[in-house]
Amino acid sequence: MKRRYVSMIEGETKLFGYNYGKYPKHHFLHPARTGEITADYPIQILSTGYDEWHRECFRQRINSDTFAVEYVQEGIFLFRQDDATLRINPGEIFLVQFGVDNSMQCETETAVKRTVIMTGSLLKRSLEIMGLDRVNRIVPGDREQIDAIFDRLYAHSQKGDLADYREACKECYALLMELSAQNVATHRPKELQRALEYIHEHLSDHLTLARLVQNTGVSGATLYRLFREYLKTSPIEYYLEQKMERAATLLRHHIYSVKELAAEMNYSSPQYFATEFKKRFGITPKQVK
Repeated sequence: MKRRYVSMIEGETKLFGYNYGKYPKHHFLHPARTGEITADYPIQILSTGYDEWHRECFRQRINSDTFAVEYVQEGIFLFRQDDATLRINPGEIFLVQFGVDNSMQCETETAVKRTVIMTGSLLKRSLEIMGLDRVNRIVPGDREQIDAIFDRLYAHSQKGDLADYREACKECYALLMELSAQNVATHRPKELQRALEYIHEHLSDHLTLARLVQNTGVSGATLYRLFREYLKTSPIEYYLEQKMERAATLLRHHIYSVKELAAEMNYSSPQYFATEFKKRFGITPKQVK
C-alpha cells in the first residue's frame, strides 16, 4: 500500500495529512444529510460511526471548525492539541475542539475508534457550561453508560427519519452531560492533573520523583498526598503501572519484540522487563497474543 497526501480547505480551516491505501476506513452515518431533515436544534448530530486507522495515516487540522467525541476501541492513538501530546488508550476518549490546531495518528499498527461529530447554535456555549471546552482527554469511569449512548446514537442515525434524527440530537446532549459527569479531571486539583499529564507523556522514560517534582513545580510531599487521596497509590507506583499497561498494549499489537520493547520503554534488561511483566499480569511477555 502507498501513502498519499490529502488536503482540504474550508473557510479558515485547513485539513491535511496522509492516507495509507484504503486507510483510514470511515464507516460513518450522516443523518443530517438524509431525506428531508432540515430541523435546526441547539445541539445537532452531523456524523456517527467508527473508523479504522493504520500507523501510516495522519490528520492535522489548523483552526479546527469541528467538535468530535473520539472513543478509542482498539490500539493507541497519539492526539496533539493545545501543545499537549497524549496517548489515548482503549476505553479512553479524546475531544477534537473548535478553533484550535490538532492532529491525530495511531501509535499501534492499527487502531479503531468510535466517533460522534456535532454542531448546533448552542454547542459551543454548552461545552463551556459543562466544562468540556478545554478538555482534551477523558477516562470514563463507567464505560457501559458511554457504550450505551454511542449504540443509541448509531441506531437512531440508521433510520433516517425526522423523529429518529431528533432522538439522535437528544442523545448528543446526553453524551455531553455524561462526559461532563465522568470527566474526573474536572474534580482533580490542577497540580495532580499536571503531574498525570507529564507521566503519560513520558511513560517511555526513566521517571523519578525528583524529575516529576522538577517538571511539574509541585513538591514531593504534595504529590504523595494528592496521589494517595485521589488514586490510592503513589506517584511512582502509578507511573510504573501505566508504563506496564502501555507495554502490554504494544505487545498485543505485535509492534516490538520483547527485547525491542524493553529497550523502547527503558527497562534495564529484557529479563527484568519479563520478570516485572509476569508479576503484574501472571504471564510472560512471550505468552501475550
